[in-house]
Amino acid sequence: MLSVNTQNELFSTAKGYSVQCDLTSRIVLHFGELQASFKILDFLNFRRFINSIDIHSKIFDLSDESDYEFVEVPRLNTGHKMTLCEVIQLRELVNGTHFAIELNSMLHQVLFMERELV
Repeated sequence: MLSVNTQNELFSTAKGYSVQCDLTSRIVLHFGELQASFKILDFLNFRRFINSIDIHSKIFDLSDESDYEFVEVPRLNTGHKMTLCEVIQLRELVNGTHFAIELNSMLHQVLFMERELV
């Protein structure tokens, strides 16, 4: 029986990992209890949201509200209350995943261009 791997790991950290599903063309993030599947545009919007959180100002804000950030996953209608450390760790996972996607895309372009030149 032939086994086809449809999920390719893109990036991992000590707190989570991400995979790309070839069947659904989605990026799947696994971070603690959070498991979210994104279309590429939704992933880019989520990355923009995560990177827009002003960690620096929250660190120096002494109010209780600044100790946590409410993170909502697009199209899942779920939200997670995360500590600043969790937000930083999620940011690392999301940005590492984005880097892996960009790198794969660049490699594909270079390899495709080399085949055309031959």
